[in-house]
Amino acid sequence: MTKAVQARIRKVSRNDIDRIIDIERSWHHLSHWSVDSYYRLINEDSFTSSFVAEIDDPAGRHRIVGFVIFHLTGDISEIYNIAVEAAHARCGIGRQLMSAAIAASRQKRVSRVLLEVRKSNSAAINFYLGFNFKISGERKNYYSNPPEDAYVMEHLVEPNSH
Repeated sequence: MTKAVQARIRKVSRNDIDRIIDIERSWHHLSHWSVDSYYRLINEDSFTSSFVAEIDDPAGRHRIVGFVIFHLTGDISEIYNIAVEAAHARCGIGRQLMSAAIAASRQKRVSRVLLEVRKSNSAAINFYLGFNFKISGERKNYYSNPPEDAYVMEHLVEPNSH
């Protein structure tokens, strides 16, 4: 078991985009977006709720080690990408990012969080199942490079109890 790492979770800023792209490109199974796409997303107010995870490197500098990009529309939150750099994978950072995305979605009073995942990505599917996501559908040929079908997974958001 890898040692758990506590990260600082904060909102994404424009200065984070290059690092987000580095992490995203390091995983072959992720959808690779253009730099322009990220800048457009960050500039949309609804996307300011996307997050990065930071830790301190040995020299004490902040280093982004993961991110989650999601969009809130009406009563739905859709997670587009979540990733942690390989050197910090399986340390709980992805769990912290997903928890932050679900909490932010709950604050915005969404009823469902949706995402797509490659059918072959059993590690990610199991990760989402741990957050009570359920498979609610499929999308044929959703991914390219390589072509693959996706599962649509859905998490029902419990409202805040007051």
